[in-house]
Amino acid sequence: MGIFVVLGPLSWWVAGDTVGDLHGKDRADALNAVRQTVLAGFAGASVLFGLGYTARTYQLSRRGQVTERFSRAVGQLASDKLEERLGGIYGLEHVMAESPQEHATAVSVLSAFIREKARRTDPPVPTGSDEARTSRPVPEWGTEPSADIRAAVEVLARRPEREEARRVDLRSSQLVGLSLRSFDFPAPPRLSRALLTWADLCRADLRGAELSGAILTSADLRHACLARACLDQALMARADLRGALLSEATLLGADLSGADVRDTTGLTAQQLAGSVLDEETKLPPVLESDPWVEARLAACRTWRDQQRDSLTPPPPTAQVR
Repeated sequence: MGIFVVLGPLSWWVAGDTVGDLHGKDRADALNAVRQTVLAGFAGASVLFGLGYTARTYQLSRRGQVTERFSRAVGQLASDKLEERLGGIYGLEHVMAESPQEHATAVSVLSAFIREKARRTDPPVPTGSDEARTSRPVPEWGTEPSADIRAAVEVLARRPEREEARRVDLRSSQLVGLSLRSFDFPAPPRLSRALLTWADLCRADLRGAELSGAILTSADLRHACLARACLDQALMARADLRGALLSEATLLGADLSGADVRDTTGLTAQQLAGSVLDEETKLPPVLESDPWVEARLAACRTWRDQQRDSLTPPPPTAQVR
């Protein structure tokens, strides 16, 4: 029936009066040419429709496969066997790599896994207090997170770089001895904008890590290796950095209000000249009396008095000669 319509009324309609005015062989030849053109057009449209249908079927099939893999990976995270949990973690990494739509969900699942499996149990203690100095002994060298926690953090640190509406949430996580060194990754490990409030990163090796904009309020960073780490715009208020290595770390705009940076190694006045300090920031004696640092403290004090509602820190303070 469809062929009859195409070769009959539809072809005559396309041909119009021009072919209708012809006679004999000329009319037959012209009508056949019109029919061939119409048939070719319908064939092309059928091919395009078939391609569209095939592409749609492929997308739905692939989406179903991703959903199935995601569900299987999440189920593996609940396993009592380490091997299955590791399989689930790396399964989520593959899901993130292949499906931008599942990126945020996979990040949330991995973050929740770390928070629940490695949650700090000690109560918060004010940084710098005598109780803080005596109640939290520094862990022994070699202490590190379990293999599944290490793998989950590493997957988050090398996740695809996409726009993210929410921060990676690792609040109150026990991550003593975590190793995220830039030379162990194809690109600097990235926990920028991560929420690490009250996280225990004591003795963590974060050399060259990207931590810009991270929230490290009240985090334990004692004896952490932060050499060449990017801590620009990081919120480190009341963080404990005693014994940390800060050589060549960048602290531009980093908020060190109330932080304890005594006994650190590699910290310079130039680094502090671009950070946010206050009277409660505990500085090494050699830097506490440095004119450049004193000028920075004065600049931060003026900034707080004049721009109470401003979230933009004052520009770096020029060196005092």
